[in-house]
Amino acid sequence: MVHQLLLVSTIPHSSYVQTISTLKALTGQLAPQEISLYTMLTKPHHVFKPKFEPGKVNQIEQYYMKCVTTWEPSKKATKMDIAEPVFPTDEIVVDKLFTNGYKNVWTLQIADIPIAGKNQVVSARTIFESTLVHHHTSVDGKDSMLQFLDDLGYDVINQYWVNGVQFFYGDVVIEILKLFIRDDEKEGIKLKPLDSSNSFQIRCYRNIPKSTDIEMISQGTKELLKLQEHLKNLFQLEVPDRMCMDSRVQNPV
Repeated sequence: MVHQLLLVSTIPHSSYVQTISTLKALTGQLAPQEISLYTMLTKPHHVFKPKFEPGKVNQIEQYYMKCVTTWEPSKKATKMDIAEPVFPTDEIVVDKLFTNGYKNVWTLQIADIPIAGKNQVVSARTIFESTLVHHHTSVDGKDSMLQFLDDLGYDVINQYWVNGVQFFYGDVVIEILKLFIRDDEKEGIKLKPLDSSNSFQIRCYRNIPKSTDIEMISQGTKELLKLQEHLKNLFQLEVPDRMCMDSRVQNPV
């Protein structure tokens, strides 16, 4: 479990080179770390339907769960360069994950809704994670990841791919990302940008081991605000919409 402090922003593709150059100078990190993550969004099979009784408050909540692992373009596809714009004619193909011979490290993640408050300067929420190593057989096989999730009580309802770079500013992680969704299926899985304008999503966050560590939370908040000030002429880091980050499963009426 970690307590995450977060600020976000977006930049157009035309600002990418300037942003990378600025962050290299700011962090002293001449070669940013590449990020390629695949995420499955899952939902519990059976949504809890509380029995309403006078004077009794229901405290049971269920959450969507993210299952995250790494990915890379298929060897048959053109090598991807995140600094170049992506056009509809580009062939971005990834291999299927759930086939014989694949070994993936998966992170299963459930995140609480960010803490409410009028005077918030950063978004803060609690994240619960567990990591497992999975050896895939086949979709219909006993040991497939999809079968594991089914046995765990979850259905896959969506999926997306992320590609980008990562910088480190002290204990703050800075990510510059593009999101991709499934286009169609050929020999592998073809992808297309979620945003056709080729813009980048920016996430700046710091993870705190305990939500009760007020001193470290205060220090992390100051670090993010300092970063926000340094970058204000390049892009504006903001607190994300709290309700857009609500991963709770709504109870059926």
